[in-house]
Amino acid sequence: MHKLRITFLLMIILAGVSLACSTPVFRYAIERWEADPYRLMIFTDGELTTEQQAVVNDFKKYERFGFRQPPLIIESIECSEATNLSAKVWTEISTNLTAPAVALLYPSIMRDNSVVWTDDLSTHALNRIVMSPARLETATRLLGGDAAVWLVVQSDSPEENQSVREMLGKKLGEIENSTVYNDDFLQLAKEAGTDVPELRFSVLDVDPNDPREAVFMAMLTRLSPEMVTNSSPVVIPIFGQGRGAVIMMNEFIADEYIERVAEFLTGACSCEVKSLNPGFDILIPVDWVGGITEEYVFDAELPPLTSPLAALEPQAEPRSDPVDERIEELEKSETRLFGGVLGVFSVVVLAIVGIVTGVLLRKKPQS
Repeated sequence: MHKLRITFLLMIILAGVSLACSTPVFRYAIERWEADPYRLMIFTDGELTTEQQAVVNDFKKYERFGFRQPPLIIESIECSEATNLSAKVWTEISTNLTAPAVALLYPSIMRDNSVVWTDDLSTHALNRIVMSPARLETATRLLGGDAAVWLVVQSDSPEENQSVREMLGKKLGEIENSTVYNDDFLQLAKEAGTDVPELRFSVLDVDPNDPREAVFMAMLTRLSPEMVTNSSPVVIPIFGQGRGAVIMMNEFIADEYIERVAEFLTGACSCEVKSLNPGFDILIPVDWVGGITEEYVFDAELPPLTSPLAALEPQAEPRSDPVDERIEELEKSETRLFGGVLGVFSVVVLAIVGIVTGVLLRKKPQS
């Protein structure tokens, strides 16, 4: 908890010195904050059958089908040659599985090497990992214009579930009717000759006992183990390209905290660097970029939108760069962004120190 507080304070400080953007966070996020890729390790022991190789190829489609940033990074590993992290993961999962098998891990940028999910290498496992009804419906609503989809992970009490749902519906309705976008964004939209997006929230029930949602639930419970023992409903607002804002439980499912999340989502995007904002990405490999029909980031010219689904056939040659190099590239990018912001902050601090020193020297009595 102490570490989280320190991280949050650093985020506030860095956000304050980065370039601001007038676009509301929920719109900036879906247009610009590309979802971080989850990692999938495929462990093999000898040659694969034709069916198993087909499953591997299907997984790899999520790496090489024209995504601006792939939703999955695939690493195929022969069990006897596993080293470092892959050796650790194989040691952990081999107590319950035999090769060929798969292990799903969080994005490397999260600095969390926990195993989210393990499974055999089959078409059923592929379908279960990459998508579920709740994730697909969430993506459909976000691309349809919802500012956020507030998931209600149901408890065993229908009365509690209904109470939370009614409270969310009432409060979110009030926020929709009372929220006004910032003046800069309204002016930019007017100059662009377009209407501002309608503010719309929605609530979606999720049955944690639905086997189709098992992988989705694993992503959440690994991040918040308290969910496993929690007997009440859990609320998770999802925005952008499948980004969870926070996991809300018990006394935190209240008007005050709902308002805080809504203020963050509808306020101006004060920090454009995604990793310096609160939240975590859920694996929802859909055509986010191609699905955007309206653009509301007016502060700078958007790159051309291209649809990953336009590629009907696999590329002739898969990417040749190793997984480690791609992960390293992501980490270097994050480091450069952090270094740039930190550099601005350092200059400001040094300037203040110089001014204070000058004042003190002038006030020093003559000897």
